[in-house]
Amino acid sequence: MRTFTNSPYERMMMQVPRSPRPSRPAPAPKGHPCHGCKRYGEGCILPCYRGINRAPSATA
Repeated sequence: MRTFTNSPYERMMMQVPRSPRPSRPAPAPKGHPCHGCKRYGEGCILPCYRGINRAPSATA
């Protein structure tokens, strides 16, 4: 695309603005059920996957 002037500001104003990265939420406090969870802040619902015990394997 051609510009009307040789000004660097004109080229800069034609660029698509970059959106800022979303900031990470602060870690959960120690008393919170999500303390230490890697998925904290992703819209977690309880009961969490960490609170579910694996079913014992059936040994025949």
